[in-house]
Amino acid sequence: MNMDARWLVVLAFIASSALTIGLILHRPYLWFRVRQRRLRIETYFIGALFGPLLIYLLGVLPWTAVLHGLSGSNGLQPLGILSLFLSMVFISIFLDITGVFEFCARVALRAAGGDGRRLFYAIYIVVAVLTIFTSNDIIILTFTPLVCYFTRHARLNPVPYLMAEFFAANTWSMVLYVGNPTNIVIAGAFHLTFAQYTAWMLLPTLAAGFVNVAGLALLFRKEIAQPLAHHIVGRPRDAITDPPGAVMGLVLLGVCVVALAIAPHLGIAMWSIALAAALGLLAVLIARRSWARLLGLDLAVHGGTGVRHTLSRMPWPMVPFVLALFVTVATLHYYGITPALGRAVRASGWTSPAALTWLFGIGSALAANVLNNIPMTLAFAGIIQGFTGPSLLAAALATTVGANLGANLTPLGALAGIMWLSILHSKGVQIRFLEFVRYGFLVTSFSLAAALAVLALQFVVLQ
Repeated sequence: MNMDARWLVVLAFIASSALTIGLILHRPYLWFRVRQRRLRIETYFIGALFGPLLIYLLGVLPWTAVLHGLSGSNGLQPLGILSLFLSMVFISIFLDITGVFEFCARVALRAAGGDGRRLFYAIYIVVAVLTIFTSNDIIILTFTPLVCYFTRHARLNPVPYLMAEFFAANTWSMVLYVGNPTNIVIAGAFHLTFAQYTAWMLLPTLAAGFVNVAGLALLFRKEIAQPLAHHIVGRPRDAITDPPGAVMGLVLLGVCVVALAIAPHLGIAMWSIALAAALGLLAVLIARRSWARLLGLDLAVHGGTGVRHTLSRMPWPMVPFVLALFVTVATLHYYGITPALGRAVRASGWTSPAALTWLFGIGSALAANVLNNIPMTLAFAGIIQGFTGPSLLAAALATTVGANLGANLTPLGALAGIMWLSILHSKGVQIRFLEFVRYGFLVTSFSLAAALAVLALQFVVLQ
């Protein structure tokens, strides 16, 4: 195999990741004027497209690599991953628009009373629970403005509560298959069922979550001891803008999660379950809207939540972003780069499940902050392919731990971190990059160690 071509592919992958991070940091959005409207699009997918484009222009990207990248290979199914992720996000966005998430936030505020400590724990618990069953990205983007709002009115330092929200979402997203796109990539690549994935990840998530909240509470003990200056919270029920839609969405989400758990036992692909749920919800929304129009009823009352509003909040740039990354990683595999890295790891002697847990867990957490966690996960999946048995499972699950918790080390670890900082900037809240890194390493180092220790112990006891 041409060594020069290998280096070109590696450099293209690095350049693509660097451009993605640079765009997110310095120009996260592009604005276009279409007639009288200004349209905004995220730029992060441009960096991902740069990788395949560059290696194509350099003449080292064969069409076979493009086809393998788009059609999927070695257990990685790009379209299935996208369908599962976007379907769950669609349901989550609908629940947010109906007011379910704000309802939960108001419940947390009421439970806190005027006590800053209770508010801190209430935010952490509510975000953790919602993240488990929905998506960490949606919860972060939804709860951040809410936390900024009520901490401003309560005259509190918002940083402890924002860090609690952010860390909770990126920690508890580990526990279920659908909590993070990186989970879907790893579980899909190595044929883990919904139940198998959760059985292995439940205890590591509990360990990381406990250490996480304890570390944050200790770090911000003085700030969260301050009482709330004002405690004016509207009735939680008033947050629900579409009661029938909220009930329907919650029931659908519950049924979908249960169906995802039993789908593999019935020989049904999990992405098809999620897609069917999302399309079913879409059909109901369209039917309800059409019925209200036909009868001349008030659409705001009888038509419920708008389909257009829900679809407009979907992360559509994720589609070219993920597909381009699949093509780039498929090229890395085509030129034998990721298999070579896997052989190097096996030759190092770190082949026991416990050793691989620490190696891939720490390595993926650090690499996520250089490459971003989605491209990192795709690249690591190619490296892991050569392992077998418990060693393969340990490396895969440890990579998932690193991909989720690595997002708490620096804001560059995941797209949600960059968007989170952008929201804070728009709300007039300043958390400097180095300030975040200090909190991240002080707390996440211990939560990562706790999760990996429990995961390694499970392999020692169960294998």
